[in-house]
Amino acid sequence: MAIQWKRAVAGVVTAMMVAGNASACLNSTSTKALDVVGLKSALMVSALACDQRAEYNQFMTRFQPNVLHAQHLVDAFFRQQHGRFFHRYEDRYVTNVANVQSSVGISQGVDFCNHSITLFGRVLSLKTAAQMEKFAQQQPASEPSVMVTCGITESRSFRRLAAQARLP
Repeated sequence: MAIQWKRAVAGVVTAMMVAGNASACLNSTSTKALDVVGLKSALMVSALACDQRAEYNQFMTRFQPNVLHAQHLVDAFFRQQHGRFFHRYEDRYVTNVANVQSSVGISQGVDFCNHSITLFGRVLSLKTAAQMEKFAQQQPASEPSVMVTCGITESRSFRRLAAQARLP
């Protein structure tokens, strides 16, 4: 069970390393914010797939101000990278994050919900925002490999939007 989880995570990490990531352009604040938003997304996927809505609601109740702050920082990152059309890019990124996390869940089969129970247990044992941010950094959620050196521009839909977008 743990071996399958490690293999899935290793595969995602390898894919991200091959494709590159935005760490060269992200400051530590943006990186932390993306980690928190990724954690929130992973918990949401788990909550929906494994009927753990009560646990997700507990997480959001406890950390909502921190998650909202992280979301605003992610908004600012996308606005800086993509100007006035940042919502399109950010929405696509968030959708891709959820899809990758769902794919990891599908590949794990019945083990996914067992991992989800463990994940929620660990997250709900955290008491402070600093603990939650550190957890999100140390246990990064599976993310799509569309991040490149300075922004999210890898997919065809991103290139199409960029070509059609007027300059701000």
